[in-house]
Amino acid sequence: MGSTMGDEDDNEFTPFQPFTRDSLFLIERRIAEEKTKEEELTKLAAEDANHDSDDDDEPAHAEEPLKPNCKLEAGKKIPPTLEDYFLPEHIGKPLEDIDEYYLNKKSFCVIGKDKTIFRFSATDGFFLLSPFNPLRRFALYILVHPWFSILVMLTILANCVFMTINHTKEVSTMAEYVFTAIYTVESLVKMTARGFVLQPFTYLRDPWNWLDFGVIAIAYMTMFIEELGNLSALRTFRVLRALKTVAVVPGLKTIVGALLEAVIRLRDVGILTSFVLSIFALVGMQLYSGRLRNKCVLNTDYNFTSDEEWLNYTMTPDNWLKLDSGEYLMCGNSSTAGICPGNFTCHEKIGDNPNFGFTSFDNFGWALLCAFRLMTQDFWENLYMLILRAEGLPHSIYFILVILLGSFYLINLILAIVAMSYDEQQKSDKADEEALQAEKDNLSNDDSLSSFSTSEPSETKIDNLVEELEEIVDELAAKSPSNASNASEPPFSPVEDSVDRISLQSEKHFEDQNLLRVATNKDDSDCELSKRSKASCRTPSASQVDPKDVMVLRELIDHVEVASRRKSGFSGSIFSIEKEPLKDKVERLLCSWEVPRWFAKIQEWVGFIILDAFVDLFITLCILANTAFMAADQHGMSPEMGRTLEMGNQVCSYIFAAEAFLKIVALGLMKYLKDGWNCFDFFIVTLSFLEMLLEGVKGLSVLRTFRLLRVFKLAKSWQTLNMLISIVARTLGALGNLTFVLGIVIFIFAVMGQQLFSQNYDKYYIVETQEGLPRWCFKDFLHSFMIVFRVLCGEWIDSMWYCIRANGNVCIPFFLLTYVIGNLVVLNLFLALLISSFGTENLASDSGEEEAGSPNKLAEAFNRFSRFGNWVKVHLIVLVKRTKEGKRALPVNVDTNGKNGTMLDGTVIGNGNVCEMTLDENGHVTPTTKPELNGDTVDAMLSEPSTRTPSRASDRKSLASDSDASSVSDAETQSLKKVELDGDPEINEVDVEFAEYPDDCFCSVFKRKIKCCRTVEETTIGKFWWEWRCKAYRLTQHKYFETFIITMILTSSLALALEDIYLSERPTLSLILEYMDKVFTVVFLLEMFLKWFAFGWKFYFTDAWCWLDFVIVAISIIMVIAKVFNIGDAESLKAMRTLRAFRPLRAVSRWEGMRVVVNALIKAIPSIFNVLVVCIVFWLIFCIVGVQFFSGKFFKCVDEEGTRLNASIVPNMSECFAQNYTWVNSKINFDNVLNAYLALFQVATYKGWIEIIKDAVDSPVKKGDQPQDEQSLVYYLYFVLFIIFGSFFTLNLFIGVIIDNFNKQKKKAGGSLEMFMTEDQKKYYKAMKRMQARSPIKAIPRPNWFPANYLFDLTTSQKFDILIMIVIMLNMVTMTMEHYDQTATFTDTLYWINFSFIVIFTGECVMKLLALRQYYFKIPWNVFDFVVVVLSILAETASLALGGYLEEFLVSPTLLRVVRVFRVGRVLRLVKSAKGIRTLLFSLAVSLPALFNIGLLLFLVLFIYAVFGMNFFKDVHVPYGGLDDVFNFQTFFKSIITLFQMCTSAGWDGVLNGLMNTEDCNTDTSGGKKNTCGSYPLAVLYLITYLVISFLVVVNMYIAVILENFSQATEDVQQGLTPEDFDMYYEKWEKYDPDATQYIPLEKLSDFVDYLDEPLQLPKPNYFLLVKLDIPIYEGDLCFCRDILDALTKNFLGTSDTGDIPAEETHDKKKIEYDVISSTLLRQKEHYAARIIQKAYRNYRAAHGGFPDPPPYEVAIDIPDTNTENNVNNDRQGNEVIEMQDISSKDSKESEEKEKEKDKDSNENFDRGDTDHTIVEVDLKPDSDVVA
Repeated sequence: MGSTMGDEDDNEFTPFQPFTRDSLFLIERRIAEEKTKEEELTKLAAEDANHDSDDDDEPAHAEEPLKPNCKLEAGKKIPPTLEDYFLPEHIGKPLEDIDEYYLNKKSFCVIGKDKTIFRFSATDGFFLLSPFNPLRRFALYILVHPWFSILVMLTILANCVFMTINHTKEVSTMAEYVFTAIYTVESLVKMTARGFVLQPFTYLRDPWNWLDFGVIAIAYMTMFIEELGNLSALRTFRVLRALKTVAVVPGLKTIVGALLEAVIRLRDVGILTSFVLSIFALVGMQLYSGRLRNKCVLNTDYNFTSDEEWLNYTMTPDNWLKLDSGEYLMCGNSSTAGICPGNFTCHEKIGDNPNFGFTSFDNFGWALLCAFRLMTQDFWENLYMLILRAEGLPHSIYFILVILLGSFYLINLILAIVAMSYDEQQKSDKADEEALQAEKDNLSNDDSLSSFSTSEPSETKIDNLVEELEEIVDELAAKSPSNASNASEPPFSPVEDSVDRISLQSEKHFEDQNLLRVATNKDDSDCELSKRSKASCRTPSASQVDPKDVMVLRELIDHVEVASRRKSGFSGSIFSIEKEPLKDKVERLLCSWEVPRWFAKIQEWVGFIILDAFVDLFITLCILANTAFMAADQHGMSPEMGRTLEMGNQVCSYIFAAEAFLKIVALGLMKYLKDGWNCFDFFIVTLSFLEMLLEGVKGLSVLRTFRLLRVFKLAKSWQTLNMLISIVARTLGALGNLTFVLGIVIFIFAVMGQQLFSQNYDKYYIVETQEGLPRWCFKDFLHSFMIVFRVLCGEWIDSMWYCIRANGNVCIPFFLLTYVIGNLVVLNLFLALLISSFGTENLASDSGEEEAGSPNKLAEAFNRFSRFGNWVKVHLIVLVKRTKEGKRALPVNVDTNGKNGTMLDGTVIGNGNVCEMTLDENGHVTPTTKPELNGDTVDAMLSEPSTRTPSRASDRKSLASDSDASSVSDAETQSLKKVELDGDPEINEVDVEFAEYPDDCFCSVFKRKIKCCRTVEETTIGKFWWEWRCKAYRLTQHKYFETFIITMILTSSLALALEDIYLSERPTLSLILEYMDKVFTVVFLLEMFLKWFAFGWKFYFTDAWCWLDFVIVAISIIMVIAKVFNIGDAESLKAMRTLRAFRPLRAVSRWEGMRVVVNALIKAIPSIFNVLVVCIVFWLIFCIVGVQFFSGKFFKCVDEEGTRLNASIVPNMSECFAQNYTWVNSKINFDNVLNAYLALFQVATYKGWIEIIKDAVDSPVKKGDQPQDEQSLVYYLYFVLFIIFGSFFTLNLFIGVIIDNFNKQKKKAGGSLEMFMTEDQKKYYKAMKRMQARSPIKAIPRPNWFPANYLFDLTTSQKFDILIMIVIMLNMVTMTMEHYDQTATFTDTLYWINFSFIVIFTGECVMKLLALRQYYFKIPWNVFDFVVVVLSILAETASLALGGYLEEFLVSPTLLRVVRVFRVGRVLRLVKSAKGIRTLLFSLAVSLPALFNIGLLLFLVLFIYAVFGMNFFKDVHVPYGGLDDVFNFQTFFKSIITLFQMCTSAGWDGVLNGLMNTEDCNTDTSGGKKNTCGSYPLAVLYLITYLVISFLVVVNMYIAVILENFSQATEDVQQGLTPEDFDMYYEKWEKYDPDATQYIPLEKLSDFVDYLDEPLQLPKPNYFLLVKLDIPIYEGDLCFCRDILDALTKNFLGTSDTGDIPAEETHDKKKIEYDVISSTLLRQKEHYAARIIQKAYRNYRAAHGGFPDPPPYEVAIDIPDTNTENNVNNDRQGNEVIEMQDISSKDSKESEEKEKEKDKDSNENFDRGDTDHTIVEVDLKPDSDVVA
């Protein structure tokens, strides 16, 4: 009977019901019922409006509308709760919808074999196919089958792979037909199963299907319409469908989700970027249109007869000066522009633009492209050089603005948005996973307590079980501990095993659902430790009874008994034998054997040696030696050296092999393999031997590179490397997913590029121009892949120029799209991922684990050395003391831990202090602390070498791994910890806290020991000295003194900037500078002496900034002395002089903003240095591999002009010499590890890397052969891998570290007040702080004069503002239409259009002046407008008066018009949807102070390096490499502009080339000539340090600040109220309180809060909300503005409890005039009470009759008649009726009649008189809160 009941229940409960015609009928019936119900409701509502009842019954609340269940969405798997009901017969069959939401929607669901939910429309597909049509059912079955989607995916992939290969036309046409047919079948199946488009869940309702449908449609169009050309490339977009299917993988889901989220969010940044770029493009167009056409024309003596002849001569390209690169030299005629060489003259505006005519500002399109190029920093140095050579150095300002605003700000905003969307996506995915896990846990808990089946448990079985368990407990209890050690017992105890094996299992594996089993498994060993603990598998011994086991069993028995008493179905969790995992089984078989005694002894001794800390130290040294051996490999080394290195490598291999073998012996194989590091070692040792065996085999030398992985063994003992590797490991999964997505993106664009552009390359470059194919082109998939990869690295412009030449402008959108999606979105995800892994929590958890784990072996080894040193030191001190004092030796006693003890001289070593025992006069022993020894160090030095302790112990169990071998007791660990470090090391703040008085002359020790010190202080001289010191102290503290010193520092810095190449030609200046230098030296020396005198040496020399001053002054003094006495050679003096460049650093300590940044930087230095070292180690591997691949292979044979000869002419080196050519090496090569580092640094910064890759790919197989084009294509892979891991990853670690430091410092600086608030209170507190900063402004009074009054209304309206904005936009559009070389008619037309705009803007200005009078100038925007209008008029009149002369001045009239575009900023406040853009601008405003400080720091770095550059390189020969007559280090400004270009790493490879030039230069210094050669080591050192400081650190600080402030601003907008919301509030307040009294009448309150904007607005009807907000009412029924704002803020934030907010924050001091007399809530309660009295009075009168009418009860709150009906409908609570007089309006007669009817209904025969009443109902009892 029980079972039948169960079956019935199952039928009743199962949510999966087949979808039949009855189901459809029921759905239709439900829909019809709902329709009628809705109609009835609308009728009722209409009646209710006419009819009002005085019931006290409260009507039911309107039900919340149902929403679709997110767990049952189409595409998701069925949730665990439903899995048990799902039967095999349900697969692929139409079922009734399992989501309640769809019960009355025409839909059904089908569940596939993989339990994925599919949802379909239950309407007829194509008006023909009903859901029960066999054809449609068949299509359904196919569609939901997992193999269907797999086959489709495979087809898409096959198609894509097919597209990557270039085929003949016939083959590709055939393939086209086949694939199109397959896709057509797929879409037909989908359409048949789903229907087409009209209903939900049909084919075209899914965006992925749009993609498919579009692709198929295009395929058919291209088949039948030949003119369309080849659009098959668009089919690659179907690869995106891979993303749809992979979204199931959790990690990928996060990344794809983050990508899509980021793309959506980039809308606002996109708009802002387009706007900013347009402005920069317009400015560029006005300044540089046609200016890039300047050429150097050859001078000629020919006498030209006509202008035409002269024009022809200047226009002939053969007469122009051409550079080696093929471009023409740019020149200009301004004083600082580039000049032409001797016999050439600069002519303006002739010929075409540079870079094939694609780089110009001639029209808006090209100008916009140039601005975008500057923003993305791609090859921007080229454009920068061209403009500065054409126009002069002042024009660098334009570039500085574009780079700082466009590049640093906007590009990093994109990064910030990507990072945020990744972060949020990660959080939401985590939350989803947790929810799912919680659901599963709940499910298992529910199952364990009560099952769905209703059958009762069999009591007898439970009783039996209880008896069995009790027997086991008795048996266990009987085993005494002495029995446990009895060796005669069998090795495996069944009892213990049975206890261990009791386990919980879910009910679904068993047929008998009520059976509880306890099973004993005699065969099981006790080797179960993988579950129970991390300890190793012990050698099994006799069973030991654990009292805990007994307790657990007792609890189990109780639990079972309770369950049986409850008679509930206890079937959810059944005790049974657990199936043993394979891993445990293997472990049991391998390590449960008994070890012989002798072997155990050997193990113990081997372990004692091999696990010792010194052995670890030795192995680490071996790793370093091995790394050094591998790094020493280089081109051109002697055979002996080669053999030595090989021997060294082999020895290291043998040492590592021995270490691995001995560890296996000591620990046993299983225990050895449990440690990850050991597995790593074993893997490398195996590979080393494999490599030795296969040494002769060709092509396996790559195995040698695996040896390099040994470098990572250092991570074991190197904390930072370990942490970074763990970060890398943690992000590896996500990185893998990201690399997959990156691969898909590259693949799609590569195939598209290949399909779209490959044919035209051959046509153009081979047939038409015969130049030969460029190296970077789309000729096949590999080259397409490399081009796309290069675009991802940020280099798109160069490849795009070659593409445009062959294919036209269609390349531009392709490259821009690739760049935006690939670089700005996908690549920024790399960074987002790293930043999220760098979260401080992660780092904290790492360090926590490290402390909890074993002590560091290396630290332990070094600790031993220091302990030994201390021991020696202590004994020496003791010896000295003993010989000195001649006392007898006191014995040393040291306890076991070395914690406390007495030393030889009676010195007691206590816990942390070293005390000296001295006898006083009375014979008592008194301890005095020894100042010269630190207690902790002695503590440590006397402690026993801790690693020995456990290895001597008999209990060998603690040898869990080699790391556990050095575990020490708590006491020892404490004694070993010198300092407890919490977080990162503290660095002394640079803030100098000054006391009132200077320090004493003598320190306390002197005073104590030498009595005369005090007497000296007391003398007249001593007092006089002290008095003068106090005066000096006050002087140094005076602000004027500080100002004077800063002035001197700045002046001396400027003097340094004047020492340029022309100084030798200006003897007077040279003399002045020399004297000034001496003056500065004297001033700074006096300052130093004064500070010594005032502060004392101790203070002076303990401050870092004072040390800096001291060093700089010392250098100056040494130089003066050297000059006077003629000591030292000129070179060393010159080097010393250069060090004066550090003088500007002294300004840092005296400038608050800079000091803050420098402090932040100093704190970040340890982490930055760590990352730098890790990068170096990481790159070392790539360097050594590079040396093995390329050393000596970059040599080539070139002719006189430096062109590489073809290998068919010169096959090798000997042939090259034979034919008298030169055999040269590339300057950047891989001949040794240091050169390799430089080469890889160029590759990582993407500068000069194309040349390096070209050399590598062309390199020959054998050294000494001539390179050939692309003969080693496989080397592309090496560079791709290096860029992904060495550049994308390691260089981004810098940003990660800097951001991490920012966050840490922010946490430290976080206010203590905020620590004790809840989240809600914090939000409210922040809002309050913002409110305090603002108060109402007095509105501009209206003018009295009638026309001005009208103008006032017009100009202050929002519509007028929007109209002006539209005019500004139109003005901008006309500006974009200008272009170079436009026709006269076009110019005239534009002139008159612009003239009309000037008239309009002047008109607006005049109207506003008339309307606003003197108040016009109070608004900053108006002043801006006024200035622009005046300047426009002046420019217009000047251009009319002066004709074209104004163009010659710096400012063209149109440039002024461009300025007007900034007025668009005003429109942003009016546009509601522009909130995102406002947030971006708000975050910029917040970041500006910090960015300004960082900018100053950047300028300081530029300044110092410019002075260094001038000192080192001013004489270097130009032009050469990246240096020419404008870009060089000859003068200060030229140095600055060159360095500014390189702070984005742009063009540094060219500068390096120029600075290390030793060929084309003069070395002969005789006759006053200068050495114009560069220096390779100096140039490399100078540029690399500059790049690391500027490009990797300071510029990354920009990024960190922007990310930080952007996330802060977004948080503010999302969570709380922004300052802007408060501004809007006060703006609206002006309308209601024109005199800024800060009060408004109560009756206006409802209108006012309705008039506000979101988020503070309370739309009408808002009467009861205002009552609920309990706003105070002041005398005269007034409300205070701050009170209203406070109430609205609380309402918006949902904060009711604001307990911990400081009181003074929330009160305002101006509120003195009125007293609070009531509040809206109190007033409402009064009305309520009055109404009760009124009602009672009426009832009484109705009963007794004859009383006069009560007076009408007036309410001060105005409720207009528009609200009345709403209030009646919406706020109907059905309790009581309040009658209030409606002040503001007169009702119609109709409402009067209704009121009278109502009177009759309620039998109240009283005459209402003429006053109108509004009926409002409220659910109120006298003391209750109001619910609106």
